[in-house]
Amino acid sequence: MNSSQQSQCKAGRQTLHILRIFFLTLFFSFLQIAYLQSHPTTISKTNGVKPIEKKMVLVPAGWYQPFLKRATNKPIAVKALKMDETPVTNAEFLAFVKANPAWRKTKVNPLFADKNYLAHWKSDLEIGTGNLNNPNAPVVNVSWFAARAYAHWAGKRLPTVPEWEHAGNGKPKDLKNKTLIAYILEWYSKPNPTILPTVKSTYQNQYGLWDMNGLVWQWVFDFNSFVASSDSRGSNADEALMFCAAGSLGVQNKEDYASYIRFSYRGSLKGKYCIPNLGFRCVKDL
Repeated sequence: MNSSQQSQCKAGRQTLHILRIFFLTLFFSFLQIAYLQSHPTTISKTNGVKPIEKKMVLVPAGWYQPFLKRATNKPIAVKALKMDETPVTNAEFLAFVKANPAWRKTKVNPLFADKNYLAHWKSDLEIGTGNLNNPNAPVVNVSWFAARAYAHWAGKRLPTVPEWEHAGNGKPKDLKNKTLIAYILEWYSKPNPTILPTVKSTYQNQYGLWDMNGLVWQWVFDFNSFVASSDSRGSNADEALMFCAAGSLGVQNKEDYASYIRFSYRGSLKGKYCIPNLGFRCVKDL
């Protein structure tokens, strides 16, 4: 096989790979839509269980600068909104599964949550006892699909990347002489605790938000926006930025390694993943 034929074969394999990713993404998108349409996530009218009232705080309008330095990545305007003061807790999620049997740990559709879904709970309707199952600790081991369904049931939604990053960049009220970036990096470097602390165990920022960093990672609505975007699919340049940005000139702020870690972490997720240190919080439009 000559060099021309080899090049054609290589190009053909790349095209096939791109098409395979495209059709898989399309397939799972259709599954997601069909499932959410056939499983209503409105407040249950059969058992009267309603969302536990949760305090929300106002996050003012602002700007989000995308992490990668590209010509198309201009600052994004973020509208003012209300955001949950803390991540959703075990107790709050328990009310959701009581009202929505399809999201209980033994009944959830495996297409929308892996085998670790609510693995730390004792049973479908029992969080359990002891510190490991603290009702006031953030709920974890929940998939993106479950988090989105909860938000819809509560009359809210998941924040987008720009919304979450803007809110998370709020100035901390007290970090004991540490910068926010230094605090986040210190948290990232520690092993995951076996027992999660309760919410409000880290710091509060200028917007009144607790635990934006330092307690659990948090789902966002468009967590896979980089991977699934038409601009980035098949782009060798962007893939290089995605996985090698920490030491490159392709990022907006080379000192903000914490943003790089979040950027990469989100890109590694799939919607059905249920992880022991991944929770969520919700937002509501004004």
